[in-house]
Amino acid sequence: MKEQLRTILSATSGLPASSITDQANLSRDLGLDSLDTVDLVLQMEDQFHVSIPDEDYSKLQTVGEICEYLRQKTTIIIQ
Repeated sequence: MKEQLRTILSATSGLPASSITDQANLSRDLGLDSLDTVDLVLQMEDQFHVSIPDEDYSKLQTVGEICEYLRQKTTIIIQ
């Protein structure tokens, strides 16, 4: 899942996937604006088959936070 997420982030930010760390902040480190973030969320919903409500966007500030969020969401779906 983490590699798929890095691939999406790389395509969205234009940075190499290998340079995207868990601590990378979406806006400060990857240069994503609010429109990029919405696009990222839509791509994650498609890729990982989850629904991410608008109110959860603020919880997704770093790559690590996104990974943990997706891990929790996909665990709920599997159970």
